[in-house]
Amino acid sequence: MKNIRLITIICAYLRTSLSNLWKTVVFCFILTFLFHASFHGFTVLADERTVIVIQSQPIAAYNEAIKGFEEACKRNNISIAGIYDLKGDIDEGKRVIKNIKDDKLRPDLILAVGILATTLVKEQFNDIPIIFCMVINHERFNLEGANMTGISSEASIGVQFGVLKELLGTQKNVGVIYDPMKTGKIVSEADLVAKGIEFNLIKAEVGSESEVASALTGMVNKIDALWIIPDGTVVTKESLEIILKMSLKHRLPVFCTSSTIVKAGALVSISPDYRQTGIQAAQLAQTLLNSPKVISLGVKQPDKLKVTLNTQTAGTIRVDISPLRSRPDVVLYP
Repeated sequence: MKNIRLITIICAYLRTSLSNLWKTVVFCFILTFLFHASFHGFTVLADERTVIVIQSQPIAAYNEAIKGFEEACKRNNISIAGIYDLKGDIDEGKRVIKNIKDDKLRPDLILAVGILATTLVKEQFNDIPIIFCMVINHERFNLEGANMTGISSEASIGVQFGVLKELLGTQKNVGVIYDPMKTGKIVSEADLVAKGIEFNLIKAEVGSESEVASALTGMVNKIDALWIIPDGTVVTKESLEIILKMSLKHRLPVFCTSSTIVKAGALVSISPDYRQTGIQAAQLAQTLLNSPKVISLGVKQPDKLKVTLNTQTAGTIRVDISPLRSRPDVVLYP
């Protein structure tokens, strides 16, 4: 109100000077415009939409994704009201969720990072748009929902096999060890993709970690490369040690979706760029916040991938990695 009175007084004073009539008109118009712009800006701030971030635990990959999300939100004028760390503890998660639900200022959107955060948020919030990311093999966890949007943590099978084809060529026998109860759907899809690019997928089913070594022994002399998929039965510390040791002994290229496994000795991984995942999540958030009637955008493929190559492993198993060295998304290790 003080601004209105001030503008009125100024305009009235200036109108008394007829010799400056046009200057007065223009000046009053500018003042009025600036007032309305200022008032409009205040209104937007008052009605500003906010998001919160809930992460399952404080690991480097999650932190990188959140960093990208924060950067992109800042650029897009999205306010982050809070970042909550569940510390890998379900009881801590329940306490955090209760505090959020008790807060009178509920968020307009939630970013859930990791499976613990995602499952808890999905259970407790069905009227707020939720974006999840960094959930390995998300299809296992029934994360569909009217208010659920996600970003896959794995490159598509077609992209993964495309990188392998670029590295090794066609007409290759590719082995995969898997638990059909956990990753049967992935392997069924891969079978079709492999045939389309002249790969032969050789499959070995296991029901427990103890069966992994014998499954690999049975196929190691029949395959040109081994594909490790995010299967909890197969990917354990003990079984990975066996797989990587045997693959080096038989000079067998191992490709996967984890740069961590590459650093442990696998040849190549195709994985999302974690920071870009956060940026992508912020872009999805902006779309949802700008379209209140839309509360789900489905599950998206990651926008940006990185290819990590273990140069030491390449030398040991005598694989030429030069076809991939020139890629803009390649990371060489060590």
